[in-house]
Amino acid sequence: MTEPSTPLMRQYHGIKQQFPSALLLFRLGDFYELFYQDAVTAARELEITLTARNKEKGEPIPMCGVPYHAAENYIARLIQKGYRVAICDQTEDPRLAKKLVRREVTRVVTPGTAMNAAVLRSHENNYLAAVMPDGARAGLAHVDVSTGEFRVTEVDLSELAPALETLNAREVLVPAGSPKRLSGLNTDIEPWIFGADYAARSLRDHFHLLALDGCGLEGRSLATGAAAAILHYLRETQRTALDHLERPAFYDRADALILDATTIRNLELIEPLFAGESKDSTLLHVLDRTRTGMGGRLLRRRLLAPSLDVAEI
Repeated sequence: MTEPSTPLMRQYHGIKQQFPSALLLFRLGDFYELFYQDAVTAARELEITLTARNKEKGEPIPMCGVPYHAAENYIARLIQKGYRVAICDQTEDPRLAKKLVRREVTRVVTPGTAMNAAVLRSHENNYLAAVMPDGARAGLAHVDVSTGEFRVTEVDLSELAPALETLNAREVLVPAGSPKRLSGLNTDIEPWIFGADYAARSLRDHFHLLALDGCGLEGRSLATGAAAAILHYLRETQRTALDHLERPAFYDRADALILDATTIRNLELIEPLFAGESKDSTLLHVLDRTRTGMGGRLLRRRLLAPSLDVAEI
């Protein structure tokens, strides 16, 4: 990356340094522009024209852009391909700006935090998960930002991978430097965010609780740490109050029949056994007579984790 030669590009570099792992959509008038490697990646994935800035100075900067009014469709396509996208908007009226228009990132969209209808499927949850491993155990939390569902548990480390496969989490938050890499998109989070003191205080403050025992989290530091990591990440990316989130509720995986990924696949519960086949053969298709997305998501969860409680059945 060449040294920025103009105030605008220096502003871009300063913002990009804050979000190095995301594709930065930088608002310029009626377009969101991408530069350098972000532009190369976006042009390839979105199949749009790659151009260059500063060609006349002999130091061309790769760039591409998408119209502001159609940006959500392009963002959705990037999220579906597994990319993170930081949205940098103009935060003052260009007509009133004395020099350079002030800009800042207003939100970060990731596969686990997407809210766009073009990304979400009404009958499936879009889960963001967080994992806090410690020895032979791990805390596991998951949230669906679009519905507010927020649940946590603790499992043996050997059960962690099957649990994540059942959730089909789009993104998994892990402590930075942790040796175990999990399936799907892994996002590193500073380890101190999982720490017991910060985690408990963060959850109590956000949900206006005097203690965590009402959520089933008292004395469960691994689950508390994982839940706090999700809350911290959502604050950083969504930059909103998050008032719609439910209180994190503890659940025990032993309360439901545990099905591993191989069993789920061979029984064709939700996907056909062979790629490309119709879903008409799946158990979900046969049973699904739900009329709302909420009902469809509930049926899907019950098929993947059947209850062992006789009264509930």
